[in-house]
Amino acid sequence: MAIVKMKKFTLLAFESQKQPLLKKLQAFQNVEFVNLQDEELLENNEELLGLQKDTVDSNYAKYEENLLKAKFVIDFLQKYVPEKSGLQALKEGRRELTLEELEERVTSMDWLTSHDKIKEYDRTLSKLANEKTKLESEIKSLQNWQAVDAPFSQVKELKRASYLLGTISVQSEKPFMDELKACQYVHAENLHKDSQDVYLFFLVGEEDKQAVDELTKKYGFSHFTTSYEGSPASIIKDFSEKMDVITKSEKEIQEKVSSYGKLLEDFELIYEYYYNLRERQEVTKNFLKTNDVVSMVGWVPADDMSTVEAIAKETVGDEYHITFEDVQEDEINQVPIKLKNGNIVSNFESITTMYSLPRYNEIDPTPLITPFYVIFFGMMVADIGYGLVVLIATLLAQRLFKLDKGMQKTVKFFFWLSLPTIAFGILYGSFFGGIIPINGPINPEQDVNTLLLMSVGFGLVHIFFGLGIKAYMLIRDGQPLDAFFDVGSWVITLIGAGILLSGSMFGLFSETVTNIGMYMMFLGMALIVFTQGRDAETFVGKFASGLYALFGITNYVGDIVSYTRLMALGLAGGSIAGAFNLIMSQFPGVSLFIIGPLFFVFAHAFNLFLAMLGAYVHTCRLQYVEYIGKFYEGGGKEFKPFKTLEKYIDLKEN
Repeated sequence: MAIVKMKKFTLLAFESQKQPLLKKLQAFQNVEFVNLQDEELLENNEELLGLQKDTVDSNYAKYEENLLKAKFVIDFLQKYVPEKSGLQALKEGRRELTLEELEERVTSMDWLTSHDKIKEYDRTLSKLANEKTKLESEIKSLQNWQAVDAPFSQVKELKRASYLLGTISVQSEKPFMDELKACQYVHAENLHKDSQDVYLFFLVGEEDKQAVDELTKKYGFSHFTTSYEGSPASIIKDFSEKMDVITKSEKEIQEKVSSYGKLLEDFELIYEYYYNLRERQEVTKNFLKTNDVVSMVGWVPADDMSTVEAIAKETVGDEYHITFEDVQEDEINQVPIKLKNGNIVSNFESITTMYSLPRYNEIDPTPLITPFYVIFFGMMVADIGYGLVVLIATLLAQRLFKLDKGMQKTVKFFFWLSLPTIAFGILYGSFFGGIIPINGPINPEQDVNTLLLMSVGFGLVHIFFGLGIKAYMLIRDGQPLDAFFDVGSWVITLIGAGILLSGSMFGLFSETVTNIGMYMMFLGMALIVFTQGRDAETFVGKFASGLYALFGITNYVGDIVSYTRLMALGLAGGSIAGAFNLIMSQFPGVSLFIIGPLFFVFAHAFNLFLAMLGAYVHTCRLQYVEYIGKFYEGGGKEFKPFKTLEKYIDLKEN
């Protein structure tokens, strides 16, 4: 398949019919609107300057407010309502509703009353939390004074002496206490000491009060004052009991809220509903209008033109006007890109989109990436047991769980990758790293050179296939000479160099064939030098650009060497698996049958994860660096249709 062909539509309808029409188009989920209010677009289209910018109506603020209320309840309940287990959530899947069913459910709920109840719970819990925090702070401040065993009220009633409570730094303690000894009517106690401060209690007679005041100022004594009457220990006990009461109240409310699972599900629907309503308001910021008529412009897949027109007719009768246009040359970079591939290839579209979407006048590289990706991945993991584990896991996931669209593609992606993993496992004779001996056509431990040649061979096919696609695209665009100069010259050079090296270094060809290879290489190099700078204005510029382009041959050498990772990762994964089996075989006596199975499962699960992660990353690298860049530029803009949220539900067609 390929890039979906797009049509640009212009739809005119009465302002009064705008929201019903947008509701239908939102449910259709396959239309992307153009922002007609863009200043640059307005400047370049004089016919649009006389129109007004459409805006949201008075309902927008209400939808925003209701969204915030729903979001508040969801966030609050999610803290206390137990989550469904991962397996349970996958088994149940997400709810499926049409827009009409969603609207019917939400409008029939007395959800504002539920919101107010939850709001009250939140206020109560916040009030209790604040009280608890305050008590914790007070307890913390009193803990260092617990050595004062008398009530604060008694200390404050002293007649012939005054008291001081406070702290002084550890560094100042000794000089402060030394000078304090000069005072005759002073009694000092060290109540507590930490890494920074010393907590002190003084009784000071009237005769020494002035001297003590001067000393406290000199050494930075920090006074502790309190309005409490009891002793620190009794106050801490009272506060702790109050905290226990608060904690009990919190738990009672939280237990009550934890039973509101159904309410959480209801508010998820409410959030979906008002989000969709808000989006229908938000999208109007793309439109222009007169006093009575609104103009909507957008993109739709060519195959869905009739559906858009049918939606308009069903919604507003004959009171609309719609036109469809082909993509113009100056709009190529503005056309949103949507990919459409078959059941197998579509699961590999993420590899393309992770790199870059194609531009509208390019080809979709996904079908060209998929077969190589599958082969390279299988060659890197290459184990029958690992492939069977992935195959069975993906089949069970598809059968037992209700997966969303994105998860379905991911599961199918790994399902198709499990098949070449098994195939190369059979080729290498590897079953969980050789725990069951299988004689495959290739023994990785002995046939290293065979694996190396196979890896390089796959790399050469990959590279030449990419060059062939580039040549096809140039010929398709009416540039056959450019195809010969930019692709043919490199093909001749690389083939000639390959024949020359194979004949002279490895003796694979006769002297005559080796010489032919040398002449081909020199011919190709000459073509590169004299054609790659053809756009330069002067002969010197052309020649210099050609010489510079010839240095690109080092990139091809690097590319070819890069494919040896196909061999390296396959050997590494198999060697690690074999090492785990060897370790397990050394378990003494009965431990082999008790600990051995657990070790086998965890060790091979770990190795499977590493092998698949490495294969995924390195296969992507071979596609992006060595292959796709030879014929593909990318830079397309993703098709982002006007659609529903589908965060908590899946939209079902009517």
